[in-house]
Amino acid sequence: MAIQYNKLSFSFFFSKRFLKKKIIFLTNKNLMRFKRKKIQLYLKKNEDNESKLRLHQIADKLNHLLSLGKFSESTIQEDYKGQLESTMHIAVIFSKILVQDQITVEFERRISTILTQIKYRKFKPDIMAFIGGYGNQNHLSGATAGYIYFRHISQQANVDIEGLEFIIEETTHSTHENLICLLNTLKKKYGEEAVSKCHFSLISSDYHLIRIAEIYKLSQRQSLLTSLYNVGATWTYLFAAYPFCVSPDPTLAFLGRIRVLANDLSIVLVNLNGLVEFNDFIAKENFSRLCETNKKLRIMLRIMSEPSGNVNSSRGSVEIPFHQWEILERSLCVIHEVQVILTPLVNGKSVERRTLIRARDLLMNVVKNIRLTIDPDRPLCHEEWKNSFYTGKNSEKNLLLKKNSKKKRLSPFAKKMEWCI
Repeated sequence: MAIQYNKLSFSFFFSKRFLKKKIIFLTNKNLMRFKRKKIQLYLKKNEDNESKLRLHQIADKLNHLLSLGKFSESTIQEDYKGQLESTMHIAVIFSKILVQDQITVEFERRISTILTQIKYRKFKPDIMAFIGGYGNQNHLSGATAGYIYFRHISQQANVDIEGLEFIIEETTHSTHENLICLLNTLKKKYGEEAVSKCHFSLISSDYHLIRIAEIYKLSQRQSLLTSLYNVGATWTYLFAAYPFCVSPDPTLAFLGRIRVLANDLSIVLVNLNGLVEFNDFIAKENFSRLCETNKKLRIMLRIMSEPSGNVNSSRGSVEIPFHQWEILERSLCVIHEVQVILTPLVNGKSVERRTLIRARDLLMNVVKNIRLTIDPDRPLCHEEWKNSFYTGKNSEKNLLLKKNSKKKRLSPFAKKMEWCI
């Protein structure tokens, strides 16, 4: 029979058994305190070492780890989650407009990203589809150029692509329409039921895929992903790092950030077009995005217009031509005007339809002008074609050395400034 004691003798606290337990407890407590202090010193030491790295160096290290490192089983399962129940895996590579019929640095990054996955992660789809039409009076479509380049670097890197089926979709310049044409091609070849069980891996630059995902979340009616959803297919994203935002060249970094801001504006533009055409609601998230973009652009232009004496010139200079400067100033004024027009709407008040149409057209012109005039992307040179898969990181370094060798001022607005990237 168990005996319960409701009272504890005071002498128990002076017994050998209690004192022994207390000594052990105190010893463990001191040990934990010592380990905690040791960890803090280690983290502080690493923090001091890592603080010396620039953002583009950290990005390169992360990109290297994501591409070449060994991933845990849970991470791999998460990446291929949508593929588990699919009968066919299709990789879709979105092309970038060619420059004088030549592959660009950004487009090369997209293609080398999928090749890296195939080489190091045993990622092998059943079908690879290159989509992209003709543009800028090119004689070669983006899809065809991407396919040729993929075959070139896969042979160069000794990557086995035997058994892969390739589809080139170059019907139109519209990504949305090309994706629909791709689905129609797959339906004719395999049937609608087979397409409904397909899994699509979408490969493009990170900012582009973010835009696609945000538009699907906030303006699903106008999203290109709706066509995949309607046939019952699943999809995941494979992000290719945009190389210019974290470039060591301050001019390229500046232009790259402007390009990303224009991408954010296009998300707002799609939502605003949905309001005009389909009476969709303006998402508060998109209005906040518009305000934040306006704020960032204003800060960047203010830094550029500051006297050079107030800016540290240890990191190089930002040099932009006069016409790009003019486009940015005009865009800033227009974005502010659109923000003023949409403010009553977000606060629950009504705005005339013709005023909303005007706001949409203004924002459309801003996005169009920035995309046409401000793009740091450039064609690959001959040496980069030869060693593209192995020296992707060195291309930006070589470009920086080449630019520094040309002591030429492109604009009176070029300012010496420090980029804390």
